[in-house]
Amino acid sequence: MQRRALIVAPAALAAPAARAQAPAAWPSRPVRLISSAPPAGASDILTRTLAEALQRQTGQIFVVENRPGAGGVIGTEVVVASPPDGHTWLTSNVGPQAIFPHLQSNLSYDARRALRHATIIGMLPLVLFVGREQPFANLADYIAAARARPGAVHFGSGGNGTLHHLTGEMLKSAAGVDLTHVPYRGAQAATTDVIGGRIESMWDSLPSAAPHLRNGTVRALAVSTQTRSPAFPDIPTLVEQGLPQVVTTNWFGIAGPAAIPDAIVDRMSEALRSALGTATVRERLATIGVEPLGMPAAEAQAFVIAEIERWGAVVRRTGVRLE
Repeated sequence: MQRRALIVAPAALAAPAARAQAPAAWPSRPVRLISSAPPAGASDILTRTLAEALQRQTGQIFVVENRPGAGGVIGTEVVVASPPDGHTWLTSNVGPQAIFPHLQSNLSYDARRALRHATIIGMLPLVLFVGREQPFANLADYIAAARARPGAVHFGSGGNGTLHHLTGEMLKSAAGVDLTHVPYRGAQAATTDVIGGRIESMWDSLPSAAPHLRNGTVRALAVSTQTRSPAFPDIPTLVEQGLPQVVTTNWFGIAGPAAIPDAIVDRMSEALRSALGTATVRERLATIGVEPLGMPAAEAQAFVIAEIERWGAVVRRTGVRLE
């Protein structure tokens, strides 16, 4: 298990009926922010940016702990099992919170009831890209090639059951084509094979792909969001290219154990939303391609429940299974 901590210097949907009592002052001691991703990625950068901002908002120490593994499930389990006193929070995202519950029957938590969200921080686009030597100038060329040679065009992802994999499956279904999925143990290996011409294409998060897009070693065909990314405004969406049913994002939220008191959730939500309104935080999130949102707590919880339902339908429709 990998762990890395950063200490910043000081400066009710689906929740159980019985809740802990809120303390008179919160936070009353250092607060843990659990990142279920390894260091240096978008989720980790986002968490550390928020830790610094929350320190300024609350005057309390915030400690970032990396608990990667099992696609984010390990970090989620840490928070679910923590005391509901507002001193342990999770940087949540679509994989362990909304997708994996439909793919893993042995999860130790009920995704609909295990966590309460203080906010949804923002959205991160996915991008479909191909190697620069591939003959696809645009998405239409890519789909035409897949129709002409069923199964001969491959798309890579960071693994079976990931958001990237499911987005590719949604594209297959919407376009009525047969693309062959090639799962990798992480997106970096898949990117290497796209650049080397061993597979034609892959889905990845836009920030991860950004250096390769900028240096021209790969070429983007589409982003998965409803609208174009401000970071790469020249990349068209799937929606505007005739596939309005394929809209996906990797969202990030901040969540605590389900029994956390309403008053603490509201205080955390207010602090986070205030932080997201500052230029420093917004500019930092923009560098990793995250579009800030800052939903109120009740709206955030409803959003996550809707995402759980949505991805359950996608998993059933596509027939994706973990291998």
